[in-house]
Amino acid sequence: MTEKLIALWEGTLRGNERDYAQLHAKLYPKLFVFTTRMLDDNDLVNDLLQDLFIKFWENREKIGTIRNVEAYFYRSARSIVLNHIRLTKHREAKLTLMPVQGLVFSAEEIMVSNESDSLMKQQMVTALNSLPAKQREILTMRFYDELSYPQIADILKIRYQSVINHVYRAVQTLRQVSDLSSVYAA
Repeated sequence: MTEKLIALWEGTLRGNERDYAQLHAKLYPKLFVFTTRMLDDNDLVNDLLQDLFIKFWENREKIGTIRNVEAYFYRSARSIVLNHIRLTKHREAKLTLMPVQGLVFSAEEIMVSNESDSLMKQQMVTALNSLPAKQREILTMRFYDELSYPQIADILKIRYQSVINHVYRAVQTLRQVSDLSSVYAA
């Protein structure tokens, strides 16, 4: 996939709109899911990502060759969302209230599941929400977006070891807070 993305970006550098459209089709859905975890407004995320893709097209010659296209796009998407949050002075509130995709349970689901499953789900959501925003973001990228540790390090511009440390601390906290250590023992 990485080589394909590099080839599409190189075609984009030559002005090939078809390659850029394919690059957009491959990356936009992933970037949308990624950014909606930071900003819970689908219309706004759509606008920000479209602006980002337009800027990439207009500035492609200035940008030049990219070694890791996916990481570059993720990092840029993250930056544009964070810049928007800063400009609207809601950065801290938005990062604190950042939804955890896939772990919101309706009342119907809780009623259908048995008591132990319900309790475990409640503990997990509470535990995830108790994590610092950075740890929650890195866990989301690792386990929901299925990014590798080096990709996360590239996107967040932090050291590889820092990513590992954040994941380790988050998992340890989840085990302690949620009392799920017996279920998910290492």
